[in-house]
Amino acid sequence: MRHGQRSLPTAVIPLFVAVAILGYVAGHAHSGGESSEAPRTAKGAHVLIEYPAGWRPVASSTRIPGLAIAHPQLIVPRARHAGVGLIVGTLPAGELGPLPRAFVSRLRRLPQTAVVDLVEAQAYRYAQFSGPGLGEPLTVFVIPNPGGHPTALVCYAPAQARQYMQQCEQAVSGVTVIGQSQVYQLAPEREYATKISASISPLDRLRVSLKRQLQPQVTAERARQLATQLAAGFAQAGASLSHLEAATPAAPLQSALSSSIRRARDGYAALAAAAGERSASGYTAAQKRISLAESDVDWALENFVLLGYSPALRGVAGSKP
Repeated sequence: MRHGQRSLPTAVIPLFVAVAILGYVAGHAHSGGESSEAPRTAKGAHVLIEYPAGWRPVASSTRIPGLAIAHPQLIVPRARHAGVGLIVGTLPAGELGPLPRAFVSRLRRLPQTAVVDLVEAQAYRYAQFSGPGLGEPLTVFVIPNPGGHPTALVCYAPAQARQYMQQCEQAVSGVTVIGQSQVYQLAPEREYATKISASISPLDRLRVSLKRQLQPQVTAERARQLATQLAAGFAQAGASLSHLEAATPAAPLQSALSSSIRRARDGYAALAAAAGERSASGYTAAQKRISLAESDVDWALENFVLLGYSPALRGVAGSKP
């Protein structure tokens, strides 16, 4: 599907990205010298984390632009190093994917995604963020919590303090999840990814071809023909998706994608009817329905990328104008 200038490739390949350890400048300054004390344990959100020697929890908190983290616990080095820290907290419940839609909508492009192993669970690791207020990179780990609030662990440090980023990420890798169990693997399934691509790519090619023609200057009859073809294309994609058995982490996404595709199909059917009846008000109402539905299609596809399903899908959902 398209978002702005996006186009859907014909193949989807699972993504396991190992990215450079980079930091995010968040504007803290702390005093004191380096400590040789043993690591200590802090409780935050749904995890216990053993933070490095020389770090300490502090009462103040920081803010990642656009990312709403509830009940944040901030842990920072005792030494005077500005913009270094570890945030542990929770993300909003009820989101379609690991990262909140409001946050992702601010980004210029989707972050790099990887699935990483923790001591007794897996997490999504996101890096290389680009968006308003995110002048420096940061790394965000998300531990899913179906039906509840996901846990977020955020490491940030300026490039010149890379050793602190390494310490932070090492601490995250050793967290213990409490109060919930992870009964399925987060790693993407290649066969399922290929099937999703096969279901969606024909629709994308149809949209690329026909939506260029569906312009205000076309005749009502031509608009009716184009809208009818697009409705049929969405119907075919929806039928194809209905035969797929979703991988467990992607099941809510497939359901949401199918729902938004049905709404887009209905919107184009209404557009075709309005064009045939020469109803300007009906045509405008149908356009609004289509816009909302296709925005939700794009969001579902973006979340397939955020689950690690493909660098190829970045051409569809990852580039923001």
